[in-house]
Amino acid sequence: MNTLLWLQRDLRISDNLALNWALQQGKPIIAIYIHSPQEDAPWAAGAASRWWLQESLKKLSVDLLKLNIKLQFFKDDSVSKISQLVKEYPIDSVVWTNRHEPKRIQCEEKIETELSNSGIFVKRCKDELLTQPDAFLTASKHTPYKVFTPFYKKLRRELNLSDFYKTNNAHFKTSKLPAHLPENSLSLEQLELVDDHSWHEKLHNYWSPGEQSAIDKLDSFIDEALVCYRMQRDIPAIDATSGLSSHLHFGEISAQQIVTALVPLIEIQGGKFGEAAEGFLRQLIWREFARYILWHFPETCTDSMNEKFTTSFWKSDSKNLKKWQQGETGIPIIDAGMKQLWETGTMHNRVRMLVASLLTKNMGIAWQQGARWFWNTLVDADLANNSMGWQWVAGCGVDAAPYFRIFNPNTQAQKFDKQGTYVNKWLKSTPSLLQKKPIIDLSISRAKALDRYKHIIRKFNSS
Repeated sequence: MNTLLWLQRDLRISDNLALNWALQQGKPIIAIYIHSPQEDAPWAAGAASRWWLQESLKKLSVDLLKLNIKLQFFKDDSVSKISQLVKEYPIDSVVWTNRHEPKRIQCEEKIETELSNSGIFVKRCKDELLTQPDAFLTASKHTPYKVFTPFYKKLRRELNLSDFYKTNNAHFKTSKLPAHLPENSLSLEQLELVDDHSWHEKLHNYWSPGEQSAIDKLDSFIDEALVCYRMQRDIPAIDATSGLSSHLHFGEISAQQIVTALVPLIEIQGGKFGEAAEGFLRQLIWREFARYILWHFPETCTDSMNEKFTTSFWKSDSKNLKKWQQGETGIPIIDAGMKQLWETGTMHNRVRMLVASLLTKNMGIAWQQGARWFWNTLVDADLANNSMGWQWVAGCGVDAAPYFRIFNPNTQAQKFDKQGTYVNKWLKSTPSLLQKKPIIDLSISRAKALDRYKHIIRKFNSS
């Protein structure tokens, strides 16, 4: 008999509970990756993310071969493909690592039910999150947390760092080769993850997907940048962040591995290194909070969490939306951010807040429009982070920024890019943008936004 290992967002060898479990069974392993964008609709992976995914799978395939495991690729419906495989091949157990997006939860539950009813043993591993959302509730009302600070305080208080001294990497024995592998598997190229045109080739200049790159990046960040993280993370011209978000999204490294690396600094070294590590851990818990919110409130990936902000609240302005997307707003730091995004597949987090605030508050355009553009262009596009981040800035989601918090991009540029280093870097090829008249008056649009938000709040408070 064989063990079927279904890989999803756990594209690594180290600290992979599902892979470790499969190896421990001592049976041949049939490892599969199923590309099923229809099961993620309307949030099937965007173009930049699919480029990263292809590169990650390419490297994972090589690593798995060292364990006598050949990764098989399919482009199909996950439920039907796994059901087909267990019928056609001698498989008595199926293992995978859970995903937490709404559509995927439903899909996995259906697969588990069908397999269990057929007498197949199912092992679902839960190593993406630091806590379990269904059991992590407020003490007073036993309801989900909606504000980050109390969520963070409780999780940090209950996080037993000594647990992270343990390792899950002890079972790297080689798998037995299956007598037969699925005959209808595809090549990686046949998954058609990348677009026909070659725009994505430029991403190779900025990124190196894969597990080893993630490990190297974490080591480098801790050795060279972590101590200055809290002081420099808001300065877009400085490469002061970890750059691990895409690696985390695709499971090339786990949150648990990162916490394990931070523990000695927090518990042993202390001082400025411990404080820096605590600051980075807080950001990791913010990521956890986004997954927690999406798990409890799955509708927030498409709808405003606050019912006040229905589609009628937002304006439709396709002309200015396009200028925003193309980085032609005439507001230097906004345009620099959008150019960075298009060129590299990422954008500095401080600038992400500025471009989002301009779109949703000054321009009055729905946050979903911005979220969709980010989804298609970010290499680290993540449904939980993207949805919660946009709603936070727009003032319509969980733990939302107050409606009156409207970032002034020019003031922010003076504070965080005073010498214009970031702006000049990304606008040097289009210097005309530095003299371009802004598409919107920041002062007037701010006043209108405040009136719009006040009106909707009064309207709902009186009803």
